[in-house]
Amino acid sequence: MVEQTLITLENAELGYRKKLLGPLSFSLARGDLWGVVGPNGSGKTTLAKTLLGLLPPLRGQRLKQGGIRCAYAPQRHRLNPDYPLSAFEVALMGRTADWGRFGRPRAADRRRVEEEFSRLGLSDLAGRMFRNLSGGQQQRVLIARVLAADPDVLVLDEPSEGMDLSGGADVLTFLRGLDRERRMGILLISHHLDDVASVANRLCLINHRTGLFETGPRDELMQAEKLTRLYGRRVHAHECNGRVHIDVFSEEP
Repeated sequence: MVEQTLITLENAELGYRKKLLGPLSFSLARGDLWGVVGPNGSGKTTLAKTLLGLLPPLRGQRLKQGGIRCAYAPQRHRLNPDYPLSAFEVALMGRTADWGRFGRPRAADRRRVEEEFSRLGLSDLAGRMFRNLSGGQQQRVLIARVLAADPDVLVLDEPSEGMDLSGGADVLTFLRGLDRERRMGILLISHHLDDVASVANRLCLINHRTGLFETGPRDELMQAEKLTRLYGRRVHAHECNGRVHIDVFSEEP
């Protein structure tokens, strides 16, 4: 079965007024769960914002299927920490596209948020102020917000940020199940290769400093020589009990 292509970049150059990446081509299809990995500042978020249409390509094309919905969960630290809103109110913001002419939430919008809070184990936190939650709790609220939007394309920037080891693993496993259940296109952005490689079916290795941009099935890109080129250090990956483990050696290749 050939899945529907949702968003495509064709020979695109990416950046903020000045080229950072490209020219490159990239396609996100329904059922894809991409892991976008690379060092800090390598261009991962620039790629995501271009795919979502938040940042126009400097050259080339961005093509998007008509009628699809996109949702973006930014890194938690990029949000105002003094939000005077409850956790539920923050998540309800994900439903704004369905509020209708007068811009007020309906009962159906509240039910959708309640459903996602239940799925993510947040129901007991609904009335608490968002700013008083722990980092991991805030991150789960932001995930609930984008899921409540019922997107076709879901982009999450560092989705396990602020969580402990078990909490981060639970969220990533949840997202893998979500991809199988709802058949959306998902993009996970992280500088933690072991996190996304444990759940993604496709990888994008990106480092604008070295001009690296390579995409493909996860198993093809988890080769030592490719990872060594990505990080500039000798890297070895192995899998144990369904989870990928990464060893980075101090010496340069």
